[in-house]
Amino acid sequence: MATASAHRTRPRVGLQGLWPWALLAVLFLGLPWVFHSNASLTVLSLIGINIVFALSYNMLFGQTGLLSFGHAVYYGLGAYFTMHALNGFVAAGIAYPVEFLPLVGGAVGLAFGAVLGFLTTRRAGITFALISLGIGVLVASLAIILRHFFGGDGGLSGDPTQGTHWFGDTLAHQIQVYYFVAAWCAVCIVAVYFYTKTPLGHIANAVRDNPERAEFIGYNPHQVRFRVHTLAGLFAGIAGGMAALTNGIVTPDALGFVTSGEVLMMVYIGGAGIFFGPIIGAAIITFMQVLLSNYTNAWQLYIGLFFVAVVMYVPGGVANLFKIHMPVVRYRQLGRLLPAYALMLTPASVFILDLVFMVQMAYQFHSSSQIFLNQSFSFLGIGVEVHSGLTWALALLILAAAIGAGSLAARYVNRAWDDVAAHIKAARGEAP
Repeated sequence: MATASAHRTRPRVGLQGLWPWALLAVLFLGLPWVFHSNASLTVLSLIGINIVFALSYNMLFGQTGLLSFGHAVYYGLGAYFTMHALNGFVAAGIAYPVEFLPLVGGAVGLAFGAVLGFLTTRRAGITFALISLGIGVLVASLAIILRHFFGGDGGLSGDPTQGTHWFGDTLAHQIQVYYFVAAWCAVCIVAVYFYTKTPLGHIANAVRDNPERAEFIGYNPHQVRFRVHTLAGLFAGIAGGMAALTNGIVTPDALGFVTSGEVLMMVYIGGAGIFFGPIIGAAIITFMQVLLSNYTNAWQLYIGLFFVAVVMYVPGGVANLFKIHMPVVRYRQLGRLLPAYALMLTPASVFILDLVFMVQMAYQFHSSSQIFLNQSFSFLGIGVEVHSGLTWALALLILAAAIGAGSLAARYVNRAWDDVAAHIKAARGEAP
């Protein structure tokens, strides 16, 4: 009887958990057939590099609770050493396959992650954040001082099409660059995922949530943080190596605060602590950077506003939105939320459009004031006079109306969510 009972309760291994991986594989293989222009392939390659970089940062921030302001150090050093290795192998005639050069960046990231991490991970919280900030300042300064190694402001360049290519991927065409990045991105995604299932990955979550309890049951929080920091440096270095070979040049910006801030935004916007969150965040931020920069010089402002909005209203990130809606879909209650969402969509759209209009009008006002007055600009095909007080007053009035209507719609959304939550609890047999 005991054997039969154990047989009945043994979990069955099925294919249900494989569908995200199958979808990811289809996306990697199929995207070039949909977005086949060189510009689109370049964006996809950048997304792949940033995915690996964001996953490495999420190992620290989302899974271990270490807020780093200098993670770009390992990304940038991996890129520089990869470029030096490429140039050195080509000059010496060493037949090292270019396809595996990101391993050089990974080894460098691993080494520096271990050396610097042994010191920085002795403390967590704000102490670790400040130490990582200081290390970022130090390395960024060295990139300017040590011009022989870092190449100064102009950076270090190389030709990835030269050298040995085992798989015929010479990186001479953008489609080859894409599949090179996609292959490494897929390998790193799988590796990081399996890391999260290891004992180290689980105890890292425990150290993040309660380091005192983790120490009480026999684990050293410093050793856990140190090992995770070292592995995070490994994947950051691989991402830097891919970036060096993809761009053919590495500049000191790869080590700077902007790069560290960007990866932080990717992880937080996508959803820190959720495995697919950094993947989503990397895709969103990279796409916004490329798309917005083609239309406005104020693209950094829009990304900053978007980040602030996520911090204030979606603190769990975009991936958490999907997570909290999964029970709603499972219990077939999404139909109760859609009318409320549709009602909220109108004032939200008006607010965003009006805010964009005011930002663009302010930017045009500053530019035209330096050239000549009474210069108009076009927004959505409509000519607008930026120096007219009536235009600004009307824009502010529309903004206030959108905020008011949005507040009313938010109450309707909250009531709809309360009804759905009550229905799900009743379906589960839980007390209201």
